[in-house]
Amino acid sequence: AVVSTQSGHYGRGADRIRNEAIMWQPLLRSAVIKEHDYNVISVYDTMTREQQMERLKVDGLNVVKTLINLSISICNEKVLQHVLVLVNDALKDPENIRYFEEVESSKSADLLGLGPEAVKEETELSSWEPFLDLLNRPDEFIVNQSCLILAKVISLGSFRLDDANLSWFVNWQCSQLVESNNYLHTVLASQQLMLRVPEYRSTFYESSALDKMLNVLSTRISFQLQYQIVFCLWLLSFRLTYSHKLLDFIKPTANILRQAMKEKVIRIIMQFYRNLLDNFTPPRKPAELMIQGKVHVVVGQLTEKNWKDEDIKEDVEHVANVLDLMLQDMSTFDSYLAEVKSGKLEWSPLHTNPAFWRENAQKLNQNDHEVLRMLRILLKEEKDPTTLAVCAHDVGEYVRHYPVGKYNVDKLGLKERVVCLLENDDPKVKSSALLALQKLMLNNWEFMAKTNA
Repeated sequence: AVVSTQSGHYGRGADRIRNEAIMWQPLLRSAVIKEHDYNVISVYDTMTREQQMERLKVDGLNVVKTLINLSISICNEKVLQHVLVLVNDALKDPENIRYFEEVESSKSADLLGLGPEAVKEETELSSWEPFLDLLNRPDEFIVNQSCLILAKVISLGSFRLDDANLSWFVNWQCSQLVESNNYLHTVLASQQLMLRVPEYRSTFYESSALDKMLNVLSTRISFQLQYQIVFCLWLLSFRLTYSHKLLDFIKPTANILRQAMKEKVIRIIMQFYRNLLDNFTPPRKPAELMIQGKVHVVVGQLTEKNWKDEDIKEDVEHVANVLDLMLQDMSTFDSYLAEVKSGKLEWSPLHTNPAFWRENAQKLNQNDHEVLRMLRILLKEEKDPTTLAVCAHDVGEYVRHYPVGKYNVDKLGLKERVVCLLENDDPKVKSSALLALQKLMLNNWEFMAKTNA
């Protein structure tokens, strides 16, 4: 999978900044930059991007050192933005990470072309510290460019950030994981890069990142952000250790899957689900959550599509097969409970078959009336007319087949919620509520039903 970083505010801003002409001569005269760096950047900056890539092949170490030096010495925001775009452009070819690694391994001032004064001061150039420091700058573009560059420097090659700085960086990323962040895609792209590195995953897992991602994923965000978040979850889902906490993401990803139009979003969710199902033996826990989210219905539809990508076809079929086996293993009441927990009810034999209610009505009392309490929440908070109508119906069937349950219905406030549905705009909801109230109020429902027949 490709990690895309060229989108939104970053992409448009980078294009504009890259094309702005920078006057390097005044910076040299004012001693902001060294002569050696001026000689390199004044030529490099006039090249096309293609020419810059060719220059890096023959003089990459020298160019990278100059770009890092400029990232340290320049304070002017406009110029610094320009330099950071050049750094990030260089790193778009992963092969160029070797020059950053050479900087980190050498850290020798006499190789920098800075002259004898710098050698005397034993100056050391770091491939990553300047970009970590820039995260404290006020300019959003500078901060997020630095975030992306830092993630690349510490992830694309063999160099690994120490635990203390890694923890600080990950916590900083977590602080940026909010829907209102215009550069959220850049922060997520940096995490996609870092989570490819197994050594970084535990620090990420132990931070607040997953909680922040769960909050963002539950809001209305673009399909690109959805993809990026699930990509991060997928990278974590290769280990059972991390999978327990990832179960919390099944419900929001199931909601996304039901509406997904983009193939890459469907693909990454299927890969994520497959890993979760394979991690648990037996896969009952993730499978039940997926069934609650109606994933089995969606994947059933997806299996009928003609996929050009064999990998996605295989993942869809694998998830479908596991969920089908789990559905066969679940009792009828388990299926009913899973549907209620999903928060979306539909007219089906589970609700309309009298035999089901004769056998299972009393089970609604289990676990301190767990199902009745969930029905009450749905009656109070749900807006979907079908779910409301089915909820009201189920309350009526419960007392019809378990008459002493009327006390529970009154005590838990279910009757009050059903009464409120009489004011609903949907006629089917009103009708279902009225019928449920008749069952609640009449002692001989069967006699009344026969009389009306």
